[in-house]
Amino acid sequence: MNHGSKVAVVTGGSSGIGQAIALRLAADGARVANLDIAPGKETEERAASQGHALRSFPCNLAEPDTIRAALGQVTVQFAAPTILVHAAAHQFIKPINEVTTAEWRLTQAVNQEAAFHLTQQMLPAMRAAHWGRIILISSSTYWVGGVSMTHYVTSKGALLGFAHGLAAEVGPYGVTVNCVAPGLTRTAKAQESLSMEFFQHIASIQSIKRNGTPEDQAGVVSFLASDDAGFITGQTLLVDGGQGRT
Repeated sequence: MNHGSKVAVVTGGSSGIGQAIALRLAADGARVANLDIAPGKETEERAASQGHALRSFPCNLAEPDTIRAALGQVTVQFAAPTILVHAAAHQFIKPINEVTTAEWRLTQAVNQEAAFHLTQQMLPAMRAAHWGRIILISSSTYWVGGVSMTHYVTSKGALLGFAHGLAAEVGPYGVTVNCVAPGLTRTAKAQESLSMEFFQHIASIQSIKRNGTPEDQAGVVSFLASDDAGFITGQTLLVDGGQGRT
């Protein structure tokens, strides 16, 4: 896909799926801004080694003021962004009766409320350009569940409703809004917390008998961010190798 001259904001681009998406959009020709609370030096260096334009901007996505400030810096550094990919997520495993109010609120703030604040800040430029792409990274756990992940599943499920409602509101301005819902993906974080047996089990119940990679998700996002996907909006693509086919 060719995203030349476009400016893309990718949250959570310092690692995992977000990093793969940031690098893919940069390879596609977009100027990419990585908004992440974690350092993004590695992502910047990988993009720079291939001659691509990518810069990381420190941002606490649970704080609306820091989102606003970071987007201001992006506009100064590049231009007003018209592609938004919200991939950042606060995730942990804990039974619901042990989740504190603070933990619940932080999960919702990062995973779903940040999408609202980012959208509010970025929509004026998209409307002015009569072109925009908003892509929200949800999760297959909304369909298949996740033990001791109710807080996370709730936040990721909310993104589907946000996309459905927003798509109708911004469609007249040439802006599309879609969700991508990854299945189990072999990220460094997932491999640290999950056993090889679990990865093998999930692969065995998928139609495609291998584990997903961050690049699998990045390819789908690349398409949704392109002009070729201009007539797709309000949809959720379940990218899980067919685990949720039924």
